[in-house]
Amino acid sequence: MTANRGIVALLVLVLFGGFGTYLRSHERFSDRAPDFSLIPYDAAGYVGLEHRFDDFAYDVLKADTTTLRMYRDESGRVLWLFVAYFASQTYGSQIHSPRHCLPGGGFQIESMEPFALSLDDGTTLNVNRLAIANPQRRELMLYWYETRSGVITGEYGLKLDLMKNAVLLRPTDAAICRLTMPLSLSDDFDRATAEAVRFIGQVYPALRQALPFGKVSP
Repeated sequence: MTANRGIVALLVLVLFGGFGTYLRSHERFSDRAPDFSLIPYDAAGYVGLEHRFDDFAYDVLKADTTTLRMYRDESGRVLWLFVAYFASQTYGSQIHSPRHCLPGGGFQIESMEPFALSLDDGTTLNVNRLAIANPQRRELMLYWYETRSGVITGEYGLKLDLMKNAVLLRPTDAAICRLTMPLSLSDDFDRATAEAVRFIGQVYPALRQALPFGKVSP
């Protein structure tokens, strides 16, 4: 019985290995590149400036195109928007999940939950809402994935989407979108969330359009 199970496991590995090789050899790419200049630098009372991580972070991330912006309002409140686009999700090396990267970066995840936010056009955007902290500060984080199928919140869903698009010989590109807000000890978490939602509500349509799988306005 054990020998039979080993043979079956080997056949499965060979089958999927061959299938993966076939898909890689027939991989398709997007016919247009992302254009992050479409994302406004002035939104919801905030004004943004482009920033960069250190080079090591980009080497680890291995994204094809990114934007990292710090938005500040007149009161000094800050929002950080980060979008990373991957032209192809390589098998065995997908987008890095914040739930795995944050602990490695010194942040503890205090809470994490699904969160549905309402956009200005009345539609709903499903994201992940986190409270994260390190010894120096505490932050609110909202993140989600954008693909040709729409919005995905979970890492397993992202893997299934990769497999589906690969089987259908569609581009397997995807993006991770992340908004963080530093919090003071006196900040109310739900009130900070409402402010972040207000910002996303104004920025999201342009963000989606900036990605290659978003609809381009005429």
